[in-house]
Amino acid sequence: MSALDLFRLPLKYSTRIFLQNGYGIIDYIVLFLGPGTVLFFTFYLLWSGRRKNQKIMDLAREALLEVFAEEFDDLVMEEKSSNGGLLIPKYKKSQTLSFKDFRVVFALEERHLMLSVIISWFAGVNDYIALEANAKKGKIPTKIQIIPKNEEGQIKKHQELLFKLEEIELGIKQLDEFFLLKATSQRAGTYFLGDKNLLRLLHNIRKVVVRISINSAEDPSIRIYARINEDLSLEKVQEFFLALCERVNEVSEKVVMKKKRP
Repeated sequence: MSALDLFRLPLKYSTRIFLQNGYGIIDYIVLFLGPGTVLFFTFYLLWSGRRKNQKIMDLAREALLEVFAEEFDDLVMEEKSSNGGLLIPKYKKSQTLSFKDFRVVFALEERHLMLSVIISWFAGVNDYIALEANAKKGKIPTKIQIIPKNEEGQIKKHQELLFKLEEIELGIKQLDEFFLLKATSQRAGTYFLGDKNLLRLLHNIRKVVVRISINSAEDPSIRIYARINEDLSLEKVQEFFLALCERVNEVSEKVVMKKKRP
């Protein structure tokens, strides 16, 4: 019996019941079993799906507060929906930070919808977290995009931007083979990514990173997108985020200094 036949069976049986003069409790059970099951799972998903997503965001918030303990007093949830949310920090007044306009964005599976749940059974679960900010001391004119080569969806989504940028190679086999590295120019991109500590931290998050963007045309200009899975370490993502902001500040200062020369 096919899946379509299983779907038609309750309807066929219910039609026969109503054509009869009388019917008992077993007939009622068969009649309402199909629609009742669908309704039960629909309402169950509405409850459990939202709850699951809220739990993911709550756990991530707690972990972020721990790793950003020196920078933030709190992270406040704003613009929450059934499959996402936005965290805005309350900064510690005593800290001098390398970034500003910080925010955390969640984009989670629509676990409250039955179709989304069924699709995830075959395509896998895709939950994302993004750390976004502006550098404290300024922006750099260089656009940089770092995307794992296996993230074909991201490459296709941003192909118009990537087409305008030049591909760069760092001379580090593990990174060159794993990432698609693009920048406004080869020289600018190689110079910006020529920080050994930054590259070491990039290597540490390679299994979870989806896309890293530095683009002064956007606000915030620094964005790190990562998958929420068993490989995610928010501590490692935070370390890379801080190093990236510091590098933007450093390069920005050098660009400003060069401009001031007669």
